[in-house]
Amino acid sequence: MEKQKMTKCKWFWAWEDEEEEKWLEAMSREGWHLENPGMPCVYHFSKGEPREYSYRLDFRTGSFKSLQEYLQICRDAGWEMLGRMSSWYYFRKPCPDGEKPEFFSDKDSKAQKYRRLILFMVIFLPILMNGMRIVFRHENSWFFTGIGIFYVLLLMFWTYAIVRLLLRIKKLKKS
Repeated sequence: MEKQKMTKCKWFWAWEDEEEEKWLEAMSREGWHLENPGMPCVYHFSKGEPREYSYRLDFRTGSFKSLQEYLQICRDAGWEMLGRMSSWYYFRKPCPDGEKPEFFSDKDSKAQKYRRLILFMVIFLPILMNGMRIVFRHENSWFFTGIGIFYVLLLMFWTYAIVRLLLRIKKLKKS
């Protein structure tokens, strides 16, 4: 008998990773288990018995060797890697007796995830700024004016995302 499959589209921002994890856990309680994340906001599920899983997301970049070592550590700790979307890795682990296993050993290691993401985003700032410089040199063209407005909006969103991630780090330090 072929397994029943479902694809869902749902958008989460990088600072909403805990909400995404809770949503995936709720889907598993309904019997829909994540098979793998697809493109951004696309999730592939298969139908099974309702189960209590703990889902965790982690943002990682690095060399192939360091990523392989990282994934081995996760496997050794009992976490099943379901897939990745860009540099976001999706893991799950059964919850024995309703106890939710934690992926990060402490709040600082969880905050490191957001610091890695911020660093990744900061790398793109020179590219963004250089693109704006080039676009605004052609201010007489309606086409370049439109692209310039797009760049300004992109920079505003980029700044907003950085601030939201910094607030997540601050919240972790306070709790």
